[in-house]
Amino acid sequence: MEIIINEKEEKSSPLPLVSLFKVSLWLLALLFLAQIVFGFISGLFFEVFYLDDNRPDGFSKWTTNVLTILILLLLSPIINIPLLIKATPEKDWKSCFDFWAIKKIKKQELMKWLLAGFIFWAISSMIGAMMNLPVEQFMLDIKAASNSVGVIALVIVSICLVTPVMEELVFRGWLFRRIGQTKLGDIGALILTAIIFTVIHSQYEHNVSFIIMLAFGLLLGFIRYKSNNISYSIVTHMFFNSLAIVTLFI
Repeated sequence: MEIIINEKEEKSSPLPLVSLFKVSLWLLALLFLAQIVFGFISGLFFEVFYLDDNRPDGFSKWTTNVLTILILLLLSPIINIPLLIKATPEKDWKSCFDFWAIKKIKKQELMKWLLAGFIFWAISSMIGAMMNLPVEQFMLDIKAASNSVGVIALVIVSICLVTPVMEELVFRGWLFRRIGQTKLGDIGALILTAIIFTVIHSQYEHNVSFIIMLAFGLLLGFIRYKSNNISYSIVTHMFFNSLAIVTLFI
């Protein structure tokens, strides 16, 4: 009986908004620490193996090279997964999974959310076509760099698998739960995570692309909110990215 009472008290006593400052620091680490660390390692690699092109413009081309970026995306979980565990109040894997809302997938519900993701992709594609929206430059760079089976495999693994998993764990898993524990609640978490999710996608150049990305973030947050299971938002995110890559190559 005492345990039940304590659980009710905990749910009825949200964390103060000032706790978001600590959450913000963890979020900055999750978003940028891997980039900084692997960027430094990449710089050392450039210094050693590209002595003939050891110039600022040469290094800039190296760090913005599609292949380099894809490899960094692939390696980022090495740093981000331990950071995510450290930022989570629970420490054992099962408790962390519960905190991030990673649960079993039910086929019927999965099909429902995948259909929602497909409809969103179709509508956003039609909007882009009607507005004659050009393909984003970073997507064209990916297509141009995909001149071998190895690079195409790297694109698929990093963009269609690794990136959706990591972004959903951070935004709809950890961050959604942390914001939801404050007075902002789950609705505030849904909106804030979508906004931050949009802002970090700085590779986009067109305003319409940012609006679509915001709408996509809201959809993923809504899936998390309604299902209380980020497994569905992860798979929907993977599905959306895969459709985008297939469309790009076709």
